[in-house]
Amino acid sequence: KPAVAGYFYPGDAQEIKLLIQELQQSPLGPGRNLEKVPFFEEVNGVVAPHAGYIYSGAVTCWSFAALSRINRETTFCIIGPNHRGYGASVALSEEEEWLTPLGKVVLDLEAASFLKENFPVFAFDEQAHFAEHSVEVQIPFLQYFLSCPFKIIPIVLLDQRKRVAQQIAEALYELSKEKNLVIVASSDFSHYEPAEIAEKKDQQAISYILNLDVEGFYAFLQKASVSVCGPGAIAILMLYQKLKDAPPPRLLQYAHSGEVSGDFSQVVGYASLVFPG
Repeated sequence: KPAVAGYFYPGDAQEIKLLIQELQQSPLGPGRNLEKVPFFEEVNGVVAPHAGYIYSGAVTCWSFAALSRINRETTFCIIGPNHRGYGASVALSEEEEWLTPLGKVVLDLEAASFLKENFPVFAFDEQAHFAEHSVEVQIPFLQYFLSCPFKIIPIVLLDQRKRVAQQIAEALYELSKEKNLVIVASSDFSHYEPAEIAEKKDQQAISYILNLDVEGFYAFLQKASVSVCGPGAIAILMLYQKLKDAPPPRLLQYAHSGEVSGDFSQVVGYASLVFPG
């Protein structure tokens, strides 16, 4: 069952659809007909924010708009940070389906079992997923924007170190030889900084992502005290892109909470990036 419906996003299906439609058409969104979104023949993954929809939803729309033209059955591996500290270091779910107000989503248990059985970094652990919002909030966007059949692999990360990210990226690369796999890296950027400082830090962090410089990304976050909450998820997607020998990612949209709330004294940064195939 959803943990944060009614909090991070509406608890009613029609209200979710209306809100996403509104966010899509807002000044920060990708447009009514997604006319602002470049077309990508193949997509390996996206980075998408995971705050309350009213704050980050317009930016999140860009990420899922970039996935909306996928027309074959796809497994979406949604990777987010563990905000609550419960459960395994790298937690899969073995539930058969997850529920949102927009309906049921089927989990790809065959893929999850492949990961668990072949790569010791993974564990099945429902406790890690209970009450965690970073994966859940992405699912209604998938349900809204996608017309292709899909399944999901939710992964929650307590351990976001580069070494762990490398192991997960390699595992997903092996899985991608058997499945049409797309990664959704769930992360917000700077937290509770003045807008000017947040924008500057986030632009620098994003430059490392665009260059697929994983070492530089981690080093910069530490050196500049950048409070990106999902560095592990982003690093996994960067490393996966390199394993795929794919083109560099592209920034689709960046904004911060102050642009919605009007409070520029303490903002949270949000970025949408696409990783072409």
